[in-house]
Amino acid sequence: MNQEMDMKINHLPAKTWNWLRMNVSEVKQVRAEKEAACREELPAQITAKTLSREEADRTLRTVKTGMGPDMDLLAEKSGFGIRSFETLPGAETEPLYLSYSYENGDRALNLVDLAARRDSRMTVIMDYSSDQKAEGLCAVRTRLLAEENALLRLVQIDRLGSGMLCLNDVGAWCGENARIEIVHIFLGGGAVYQGCRTELSGNGSSLQADIGYLLEGSQRLDMNYNAVHLGKKTDSETNASGVLKGEAFKLFRGTIDFQKGSAEAVGAEKEDVLLLDDGVVNQTIPLILCAEEDVKGSHGASIGQLDEEALFYMQARGLSEEAVYALMARARIEAVCQKIPDERTRRLVRERLGGEAEDECE
Repeated sequence: MNQEMDMKINHLPAKTWNWLRMNVSEVKQVRAEKEAACREELPAQITAKTLSREEADRTLRTVKTGMGPDMDLLAEKSGFGIRSFETLPGAETEPLYLSYSYENGDRALNLVDLAARRDSRMTVIMDYSSDQKAEGLCAVRTRLLAEENALLRLVQIDRLGSGMLCLNDVGAWCGENARIEIVHIFLGGGAVYQGCRTELSGNGSSLQADIGYLLEGSQRLDMNYNAVHLGKKTDSETNASGVLKGEAFKLFRGTIDFQKGSAEAVGAEKEDVLLLDDGVVNQTIPLILCAEEDVKGSHGASIGQLDEEALFYMQARGLSEEAVYALMARARIEAVCQKIPDERTRRLVRERLGGEAEDECE
């Protein structure tokens, strides 16, 4: 696909005041020319194949993603195949590693479908990396399917260069008593757009989403997380924790959508943001939509600067102000890092943060 496309992504499911300019984000002149190189480490009991859009849509056509229709249109125009991975029913597998590498100037789009079949356990680690000065496009659309009683864990790590535009789009569907666990860690990229939409369709299905980010300089992170409760006694929990430094910008849209029929559902969101400089911009939209009476929804946020007493305490023990800030920033990322069910991947995050201690992220 060599034609550039202007995209509107990360739509709020219900619009707020237009003057806030948070209902949707626009990305100009997006062009995907190739698929990024990917190193696959495929465990036993997971099958892999490349499907056409028509073949893939027979299974996952109804799975909507967080960024919205324009990401699907980009995928359709590209003509690229969809890389599909699925477990056998009842299988419990070792992690599937998908490592995407980007050269300077790459403008790449990859399409991935993951299916955890009935009663299976599936863990997928997706890592995006490039040279620290690389420029280009990293676009990845990932669709998830967790069938009855299945568990699907998805970990996505952004270690991209400062000139990279990253469009990371996720859509998930969860069947009866199934569970999806998502970990997102953003440590790179010049501008990162993250969409994530999960349909808790089956009764008793659940979602756990944990997000960690460290933004500095002029980095931008634009997020849209939407937990859609359809089945009875469904449960969702979304936790975001991050640090803003320099002139970094962050927008977090977090929606809990209780639709008709989701009686006894529970949804919770929590955000913890540390602001290290006066030039940062932090925006948050917590949104709870409710079309069902017997549900529980909550949102909590802790946003502010480092406590003066804590800063004085650590400086009195020989730490400089800069070292204190670095320590606090690392602590937030490492708290999310503990959610990663894989030591090898935790080590990648630790290396990016510059950590050397053996017990970090454990």
